[in-house]
Amino acid sequence: MTPEDEARALVRLLWRAYTPVGTPRRGPRQRFTVDDVVAEAVALADSDGLAAVTVRSLARRMGVGAMSLYTYVPTREVLVALMVDATIASRPVPAPEATVRDSLAALVRDLRAEYLAHPWMLDCSPWRDALGPGRLHRYEAQLTLIDDLPIDDVQRDAIVTLLESFAAGSAREAVGARAAQSSGMTDHQWWDVVGPELAALTPAGAFPLANRVGTAVGERYEAPGSGDDGFETGLAVLLDGIERLASGGSRPHA
Repeated sequence: MTPEDEARALVRLLWRAYTPVGTPRRGPRQRFTVDDVVAEAVALADSDGLAAVTVRSLARRMGVGAMSLYTYVPTREVLVALMVDATIASRPVPAPEATVRDSLAALVRDLRAEYLAHPWMLDCSPWRDALGPGRLHRYEAQLTLIDDLPIDDVQRDAIVTLLESFAAGSAREAVGARAAQSSGMTDHQWWDVVGPELAALTPAGAFPLANRVGTAVGERYEAPGSGDDGFETGLAVLLDGIERLASGGSRPHA
């Protein structure tokens, strides 16, 4: 299959629910639907991570031969794109709040929660995402939240992209912290070991700001940081910037 053929097949599969019913398929009736295959792949990724999702492992999970799955999805790359769009479609965008700021805050919190519920999505590149119905419905809803802002459409897209990237970055940090906690040492125990070693090896006075800020963070959280507090602080800064942009107080350079 050429890259062009794969791209065409992906779009057709993403929009399969909108395809008119044509001539009945000849041959034996298939045991599953594409929806069944995608749902099983999402369940496998949720439990074992994206790397565990291969055509062979999925076929074994579904009790069929690997070649049988290729009658549903032509490649693993297409399968992953279908998984992402199906997951997005299963989680409606939060309803608009009283203000644009509150609506965007709810949107970003929900995006972060989605990544935390499906960490494998962090391993999927968003670049050149195929525009399936799940993603387009979400994009339409996101743009609706900021449609009344006095900015141009390129800026609207940039704001949506920025907020999604921020949610993903914060979720990635939270997932990393979760993995560290499952390693057998708490943050406090880890720092009890690492702290004295670091203090003994770093030159005295070499990193005054890092030491001051790091000490303040450690004293407050007894950990390298707080993902939740950091997320809310960053979100407030982003929303402040969007409000300033919308008021004409700060325009990006052309």
